[in-house]
Amino acid sequence: MSLAQTRFAHNIEARSHVRFSDIRLGQPVSLTQSVDGAGAIGDCMCDLVRQWSGSPRASLVSLHQPAGGLTPDTVAGHVLARHLDGSNQADVEILGRAQDIICLRAVVRVALA
Repeated sequence: MSLAQTRFAHNIEARSHVRFSDIRLGQPVSLTQSVDGAGAIGDCMCDLVRQWSGSPRASLVSLHQPAGGLTPDTVAGHVLARHLDGSNQADVEILGRAQDIICLRAVVRVALA
């Protein structure tokens, strides 16, 4: 692989990771994976954030399911908090909807580049 090809491949890889300096409060988070209800819903929420961020480190901060455990038909997320303590962590809030009601609210903390 030539030097130019190596640099190009590195730039593609770098673009797949969300950088802490590039996110803003309230910024929408693109969540493309579906929620199928199999397995723990908290793990699924962390997986969604890992996929968006490109970071392997995401952990569940809170999970509320006020609608009696309905599986969401759709999920949407946004940046809820940016930690300014030098840790490059951000909190992502995820809202799940089923039958036109909010059935899930999760907050996932992720370490960014």
